[in-house]
Amino acid sequence: MEVKKGLWNRLSFHFNSSWIGSLYQWMLTSFVIVSLPLIFAILYALTSLDSYSKQAHRTVFQTVTVTENARLVLERLISMERSIRQFQILNEASFFDAYIQHRHKLLKLLQESDFEGLTPILSQKLKELKQEEGELFQVIYTERVNNKKALLASDLVKFESLVEKARVLIRAGSKQQSKEVLALSEFENEVMNRLFFIVLLSAFLALLLSIFFVHFITKPIKKIGSAIKHLAKEDFDYPIEVSGPRDLRELSQNMEGLRKELKYLENEKQHFIRSVSHELKTPLATLKEGTDLLSEEVIGPLNDEQREVLNLMKMGNFNIINLVSNLLEYQRAVSIQSRLEYSRFDLSSLMSSLIDEYQLLFQSKNQTVIGENPSIEITADYNKLKIILSNFISNAIKFSGKNTQINLSSKVEGKQVNILIEDQGPGIPESIRSEIFEDFFQGNVSEDSVMKGTGLGLAIVGYYVVKHGGRTILLPPNDKYCGARFSLELPLEAKNES
Repeated sequence: MEVKKGLWNRLSFHFNSSWIGSLYQWMLTSFVIVSLPLIFAILYALTSLDSYSKQAHRTVFQTVTVTENARLVLERLISMERSIRQFQILNEASFFDAYIQHRHKLLKLLQESDFEGLTPILSQKLKELKQEEGELFQVIYTERVNNKKALLASDLVKFESLVEKARVLIRAGSKQQSKEVLALSEFENEVMNRLFFIVLLSAFLALLLSIFFVHFITKPIKKIGSAIKHLAKEDFDYPIEVSGPRDLRELSQNMEGLRKELKYLENEKQHFIRSVSHELKTPLATLKEGTDLLSEEVIGPLNDEQREVLNLMKMGNFNIINLVSNLLEYQRAVSIQSRLEYSRFDLSSLMSSLIDEYQLLFQSKNQTVIGENPSIEITADYNKLKIILSNFISNAIKFSGKNTQINLSSKVEGKQVNILIEDQGPGIPESIRSEIFEDFFQGNVSEDSVMKGTGLGLAIVGYYVVKHGGRTILLPPNDKYCGARFSLELPLEAKNES
């Protein structure tokens, strides 16, 4: 089996490599090959029709000739009988000469016409007719006229038998003509059936060849299309190698060069991001550690003004960490290498921990968080769902004013969980609702907000929600929550990534 497979692969490679022409030449060659069965069918049809036409002509000619010759034989016999009977009665030499002339014509007719197409029985009857006529002539000429004896009525009785035999030949010719026409009709049906079968078989063969060549020619095109999809998804790990027409192979070679260049640029970008994130983490960690030491009054007590400044430093530090995290997370979200790591956890615990993390920002704007969050077991990527909810919460804080309320609640609906995030900010204008999930889009931030964004929060949300098999719905404002209202729907159980 392996030997056969290896032989087939070598033959396939030789066949592909031997076709070094362009796509135009491939199409032209395939068209010619597909046309061959149809050309054969046309030639066979023309040959069959020509054969039928010749046979029909030959059959009609033979049957008409047989009937016509039989009719002429009958006429000659009748003329001979009439002349010899007149000679018998009147005994004038002119009547006997007329008899002899009619007989010469009859013999000439019988000698020139061989009555082709007669059956053996009819041929035997014709032979008997010739023999009886010869015997009758012997009686008339040798025994009577030559011996100058008078003809008797009994001598001419055989004319009735000859005339009857001639009529039998006429009837047989007509009957044979009918048979030949019937046989010709059967032959016509046979030819038509063969033509129908040949044409049907040729069309089916042409269809099979067309399907084969369409598959064979479109195969490299599909490979190029698949390679383009991989490039569009930033999947640069698969080499682009297409065998086929010369122009498609040249295109695949150009795309392979493009793939290598894009892969190099992607690696450089990832290296740059990793380097920048590493360089930023150290000063941010130092800043956070310093603010934590000050807030814990390790180096001494703080007065109210110092505590206020320290809170501003903490929020600034938190804001910078958020910005850097969003940039890094955006790169991971749009990367083809980003994969979900599913685990089962309690959604209410995740939401409680997030509220605790943002407590300082809530207090800075005197904002309160309400909502019912019962214990819900969900299978999802914990870290990515945390990023999704963090972006919704930070947006609600950022775009809402002081002394406002934020609703963060969840509930189970069928096989999915519905998370509702509502705020009392200015809301999202109708004109920009279709743009809020686009990369780097930023709305109008509240004047008293200390949080700045990159415009990537909802873009990251969009990527990760789709990967989880969920969806985000922007709800219209209501009387209590006049700002942004988002409904996040996620499946309770893990789904395959699309």
